[in-house]
Amino acid sequence: MDVRVVTAEKLGFCGGVRRAVEIALAGAGAGRPAFTLGPLVHNPAVIGHLAERGVRVVDDPAAAAGGVLIIRSHGAPPEVLERARAAGATVVDATCPVVRRAQAAARELAAEGRQVVVAGDPGHPEVAGIAAWAGPGARAAATAAEAERLELGERVGVVAQTTLRREDLEAIVDVLRRRVADVRVADTLCAAAQERQDAARRLAAGADVVIVVGDAASANARKLLAVCRDAGAEAHLVESAAFLDPGWFSGKAVAGVTAGASTPDWSIKEVLRTMEEMNEPGDVAEEKPSGSEGSSAAGGDAGPAPEEAGGPAAEGTGEGTGEGTGEGTGEGTGEGTGEGTGEGTGEGTGEGSDVPMKPLKAGEVTRGRVVAVGQDNVLVDVGHKSEGVVPLWELSHQHVTSPGEVVKLGDEINVFVLAVDGPEGVLRLSKKRADEEIAWRCLEEAYAEGTILERRIIEEVKGGLIVDVGIRGFMPASHVERGYVSDLSQYVGKAVRVRVIEIDRHKNRVILSQKVVLEEEYQHLREETWKTIAEGQIRHGVVKSITDFGAFVDIGGVDGLLHVSEMSWGRVNHPSEVVKEGDAIDVMVLRVDREKEKISLGLKQALPDPWTDADTKYPVGSVVAGKVVRVVGFGAFVQLEPGVEGLVHISQLANRRVATPEEVVSVGDDIRAKVLRVNPGERRISLSLKEADQEQEKAVMREYMSDQRRETATLGEMLGPALEQAKDRIQSEKKRTTRKRAARAKVEPEAESAGKDGDGGEE
Repeated sequence: MDVRVVTAEKLGFCGGVRRAVEIALAGAGAGRPAFTLGPLVHNPAVIGHLAERGVRVVDDPAAAAGGVLIIRSHGAPPEVLERARAAGATVVDATCPVVRRAQAAARELAAEGRQVVVAGDPGHPEVAGIAAWAGPGARAAATAAEAERLELGERVGVVAQTTLRREDLEAIVDVLRRRVADVRVADTLCAAAQERQDAARRLAAGADVVIVVGDAASANARKLLAVCRDAGAEAHLVESAAFLDPGWFSGKAVAGVTAGASTPDWSIKEVLRTMEEMNEPGDVAEEKPSGSEGSSAAGGDAGPAPEEAGGPAAEGTGEGTGEGTGEGTGEGTGEGTGEGTGEGTGEGTGEGSDVPMKPLKAGEVTRGRVVAVGQDNVLVDVGHKSEGVVPLWELSHQHVTSPGEVVKLGDEINVFVLAVDGPEGVLRLSKKRADEEIAWRCLEEAYAEGTILERRIIEEVKGGLIVDVGIRGFMPASHVERGYVSDLSQYVGKAVRVRVIEIDRHKNRVILSQKVVLEEEYQHLREETWKTIAEGQIRHGVVKSITDFGAFVDIGGVDGLLHVSEMSWGRVNHPSEVVKEGDAIDVMVLRVDREKEKISLGLKQALPDPWTDADTKYPVGSVVAGKVVRVVGFGAFVQLEPGVEGLVHISQLANRRVATPEEVVSVGDDIRAKVLRVNPGERRISLSLKEADQEQEKAVMREYMSDQRRETATLGEMLGPALEQAKDRIQSEKKRTTRKRAARAKVEPEAESAGKDGDGGEE
């Protein structure tokens, strides 16, 4: 085939993806397990490259416990970030800054009371993440037809998936404005994505066939494909050079090449090299369309060279932007025939070709492999004529005693070239300077965009704390918390969320603040609370301070007063009897005064009312136990349970006349009283000590009589034998008496007869 290859002005890695890859590579060298929440970008080559360096893909934040969890460029919902931190993972946010702005816009629109519609693919993780920041009412639509089917409120806010085509966004907005009167649109389209689409459109206009290099799962790659086809060109999406079909180029004069924002430089170069090999030698001249910014053939925004990105080196693709395609590609190719295809290793494939060494210059950052670990230095192969030396003191900005604390054999690391040929003819390198170089770029970007960084505190110093942000960042004591902190040592070793508030690279100074992050969150929370708070709500809060008359409770950036009278259904002498500082409690909002910014809270209202079933727990006629809590002139109040008190009237205190209640009861006495009346509605119970005593006396009498009956029956049984014996004795006595009488009756007649017959003597 004889095809002229033309590349788009803008293609390959965008700034957000490049940043995410650099963050992931830095995370892989942090000495802890590194994970990405889902694929970092939609490109298998990049994911495979990261996996080789120990960066694993996980779907559950809990799987990153104890390690470093990198949030991919698509972003993540806020609850996912919280789950990751709760699991003990150190969260490194690699969310694309443009996506982060879209998340912030969605949150702001929702805070205005608008229903948020995300214009984009509902199944795309970026869209799902943006919608999550807007709350549960958010909806998504990828087309105008989908927007027609949405259920909408009276006020709508629109944000767009960052890679959406502008014409698709405008079509969706037209539908929404036709259906809803109040529509506010936040322009969240990525300028870089639009530039790539415009460049692809111009490329397609002058090409017979266009090759889009990217993964089919990449939204921006699919959109580039659609743009090229809409421009009237034949277009094909390929993941790598292996997917190229020579038949696509048959009879074509011009072939264009573009690539999605997730496509690494080395994949683009591989495709270009393969297309070159499909041509007859010497017949192809690759050129840039007019308007090129002098970038490599991989595009001005294609990201770092393969060596810098840590990817596989492209073989035989030339040494620069204008050196040609010939060096090291084999016998007879000469110096090349046109503009080069970017930096490569240029490994020769023909006879007599030399392997060119990697060009290096002092001050640049490159990537190499650790080939030896000594006691006080490390040797790194960076493709130069000799290995470079990294001294111990150039390995880390933290204090280390041996190289093994930082790297191990086979590690791939970024290094800064201190000198190509030092005094001893040695290539001198610094890992510390490379890490600092990358860190400075990240910090400058974070400062410009106001990004929140999560980093670890490594040391306490006079006046503040040192935070590891790739370099030593300083956080003044006044910027640690919203209030005063007396003991800074408690923060050493902990991860904090900070914002860069001052940066001066020339003075090597970075000032950080956690306070501004907390203040912003507190203010946002406070505004949200005032917007949504209403009387009757149950709110979760934290006790901030206690006074004699109550406690102040933070219910979301706003302090409400919990008066002592509203703490319990029972009597409370002092608030400290119920709550203490730091307690997390649920309270009911009793009154809201927005003008004076005052809120009254109740704790007992959030608890069950003990009077609800008082008539069931204390039925009329029952005798209940209680404690005397107050004595007044007309009687005594008795607490049956916290919140439930009954009155014993003076007339019901005793069976006798009582002049004062103190004659019978005192505060603190435990008594038993009979329930006379119960009225839960009026929260009243009438009690009688007198009738309870009478009930007690009756109970004692009944028990005594019952005992008496039991004792009589028992005595009868016990005395039965004795009675029988007594009966026998009585019968025997009767018999003796009868015999005596009979004997006397017999003697008396004889004596009478003798008297008559005798001398008449005295009886």
